[in-house]
Amino acid sequence: MSDIEVGATASSYPKSKVINQYAQFGGALGGIFLWLSVAVPDVLFNDYNFDAPEMFNITNVYFITAFNVVWLLGFALIFYIIFGFILGLLPSLFTGWILAQVNAHCNYKGLLISLITGGFMGFAFLSLLELPLIMQVLTGGASAVITGLIALPKYK
Repeated sequence: MSDIEVGATASSYPKSKVINQYAQFGGALGGIFLWLSVAVPDVLFNDYNFDAPEMFNITNVYFITAFNVVWLLGFALIFYIIFGFILGLLPSLFTGWILAQVNAHCNYKGLLISLITGGFMGFAFLSLLELPLIMQVLTGGASAVITGLIALPKYK
């Protein structure tokens, strides 16, 4: 084998692709998980007084209330995705970098490393938000595993 062939096989792992896709998708997915676990139960189970004026009949009142709930959840989803992307950029970059350094593939071992690394990064960076510990770890871990299913190369 010549030196060119040896060099080509040694660097065939797509490190920049893994880091780039973790940076793009990791924080936004974490924001979606926070939206599902924080905003949706808050809107659905708390009383926000979406009552309509008395001049509407009962059908319009239910329609307006359901419309307001969907409207509020939609805006909250957009906010949480943007918030998750901005604040989750560093943890997802670190997770992608660590996975690229260990040459993780999309198999059980790579996804387990992704879960542990993402859970630790979620705990480290979400500890400033007053969330329970399990929410911090699950947000980072689930986001890292789903991003790993997209970003990590398949093992051949």
